[in-house]
Amino acid sequence: MAHQFLTGIVDLAAYPIDRLDQPEGRQALAAWRRSIRENGVLVLPQFLTPTAIASILREAEAMADECYYCAHSHNPYLAANDDSLPADHPRNALNVSDVGCLADDLIPASSLLRHVYNASEVRGAIAAILGFDALYPYDDPLGSLNINLQNAGQQLNWHYDNADFVTTILLQDSDAGGAFEYCPDLRQPTDENYDAVGRVLAGERAAVRSLDIAPGALVLFRGRYSLHRVTPVEGTRPRIIAILSYDTKPGVVLTEFTRRLFYGRVA
Repeated sequence: MAHQFLTGIVDLAAYPIDRLDQPEGRQALAAWRRSIRENGVLVLPQFLTPTAIASILREAEAMADECYYCAHSHNPYLAANDDSLPADHPRNALNVSDVGCLADDLIPASSLLRHVYNASEVRGAIAAILGFDALYPYDDPLGSLNINLQNAGQQLNWHYDNADFVTTILLQDSDAGGAFEYCPDLRQPTDENYDAVGRVLAGERAAVRSLDIAPGALVLFRGRYSLHRVTPVEGTRPRIIAILSYDTKPGVVLTEFTRRLFYGRVA
């Protein structure tokens, strides 16, 4: 039986995450695993119901004045530059990403989004798709569950993730721009493929794909090996997306440096 809070929030008819041990659940799980294996990404359109999206957006709008906006310069590897390589090497290519963030402690305990984040069915489905025994919510007071807002001109520039996977739910798309673009498996564990990265940074589009997603879609993405970005937002309507952070081990917290960077505070 589904967690009581998921009924009417998640489209359980289309996504039987509460019935993975039944024939329809096993069939769906096999298809989801195939997508993430073949494409590095899984998109579940209209995972959240329109009623749930409207409720979460009302909460986000009420908290908009508390949103912390940051802009930071980074290379595609989200790491310190490598001084042993030329300044124009892709490893040292600096670009700016800017985003507004509503931290976990601002999202109400009663929020439908928090019910989704805490639901064992959601964690269990993601773990099963990715082949993990279990997943645990972050234990971080700021970084466990976030809502990100991007206004006109803001973007997330080309980068690889340091995490094994990222789980997001699009809540509102912008008038224009704000497209999620990615280059599947551009690098491998034994090959950084710097030449290909350099071509993408220079504007070549041959390796670039774009995800067609609409509000309510849950996106599960393996970004450690797929270069990706969100293009600059255009128009007056902000792009709003929820970030659900899980890990294979319990008790994960962010560093104080990371909290200051993304939230402007440590607690």
